[in-house]
Amino acid sequence: MRNFAIAVILILLTGCRNTSNETNEEKVPDTVKTKADGVTLTKQDSIPVKKIAKKDTIRNYKDTQMSEEFFQKAIIDLSDSSLTVYQNIRADYRIFGYQKPDTNSRKMIFFSVFTPDVEGNPYNCPYGSYYYSGAMENTQIKYIKNSGAFVKTHLIKDENTLLTPIYFLKDWVQFEERN
Repeated sequence: MRNFAIAVILILLTGCRNTSNETNEEKVPDTVKTKADGVTLTKQDSIPVKKIAKKDTIRNYKDTQMSEEFFQKAIIDLSDSSLTVYQNIRADYRIFGYQKPDTNSRKMIFFSVFTPDVEGNPYNCPYGSYYYSGAMENTQIKYIKNSGAFVKTHLIKDENTLLTPIYFLKDWVQFEERN
């Protein structure tokens, strides 16, 4: 039984590996042509060309990996319908607000604990990217209604409701519990 367990571990270690950050090698034809019997031949280059692997998105950085045990959600206060994302350096969260109730629609606003997600607004959200909702000057987010797997909200800036609704996934939102 012990030999079987060791064999399974060895198979897993050698068979399962992360290849997302590895480089791919490709042989390219050599530019030097040789003539043999009057026929021009192209010979393969013996030196492989390395391709530089690019990271898919910001989420692939090691320092921005999220841990499920430290997830934090946005809170909707039932007394005034405000949506709040609290600042907590010990929590992990990436909360997008979308233009439509679809994760493939345009990202309108973003909250994250990770600096590479926030600085410079890398997702080009028109309403910005923030560490927490309190960082938005003179701006609030108000809950309107549930919309399938999303909650519909409005952005209120300087006491004026902006016309574009913003949708947040319900998985990243929780309603404040009443006692």
